[in-house]
Amino acid sequence: MADVLDIQKQILTILNQIKTQLYSNPNFAYVNTKTNRNDLVTDRDLQIEKEIVTFLRDKYPQAQIISEEGLGNNPVNLAGLVFFVDPIDGTMNFVKCHDQFASMIGVYEDGKPIFGAIVDVMQNQIYYGGPQIGAFVDGKKLMPLADVPLAEALITVSNYLLQNEMPKYQNLVRQSSGLRIFGSAGIVFTRLLTGKEYLYIGKFKPWDLAAGRAIGQCLGIEVTTIDSKPLNMIKSQLVIVGTRCATQQALDVLSRV
Repeated sequence: MADVLDIQKQILTILNQIKTQLYSNPNFAYVNTKTNRNDLVTDRDLQIEKEIVTFLRDKYPQAQIISEEGLGNNPVNLAGLVFFVDPIDGTMNFVKCHDQFASMIGVYEDGKPIFGAIVDVMQNQIYYGGPQIGAFVDGKKLMPLADVPLAEALITVSNYLLQNEMPKYQNLVRQSSGLRIFGSAGIVFTRLLTGKEYLYIGKFKPWDLAAGRAIGQCLGIEVTTIDSKPLNMIKSQLVIVGTRCATQQALDVLSRV
């Protein structure tokens, strides 16, 4: 069984280094595109991922790594210790807004979340925790969330879903307290963890979801697939993230569309 406190120490060490780098110098030399013109990658994404992956391989040579820019070993299953790495989550925000971007590491053992950490770079904060140790921001313990109904919840629906499936989500938005969009899963998770929002729907890559899921589990945040299929942390899936009441009411609304 993995030593969660040692993992916490090591992950916070590397992410504090990354936070310091990006906070003091949020610049980049070049930008390339990946799958489309809005799917960006910079030299800083690659540099930071390389630093994190190198660090993890040194500390945990037997572990597997799933990383956004492909420098991990991309395992086909979650046996043993697995690290999910997102060097800059919200690269579009990083490039165009110079704000609202994050760095994230999620840690799983035999498919179960044991630790996660999210750096809100420009707010100079680190959110971290897991089911065994609780949830924290910069050492301050976070309290379990109120289980509010959908009508009282601010929600986020990914920009992709709003652009391509707007009719399906219009009624859901109407029945909530309102819609907020941030362009970074990590930033939205920090809002979920602190009760600023209670629901988040999107098609998540594993590295988008892994850290926030691990931290949020002890606060009452659930992760459920929209289509009721088992959650698969190896591939992208359409999921709903939120507290129990808001999640169930949202699923009920979507089932009637």
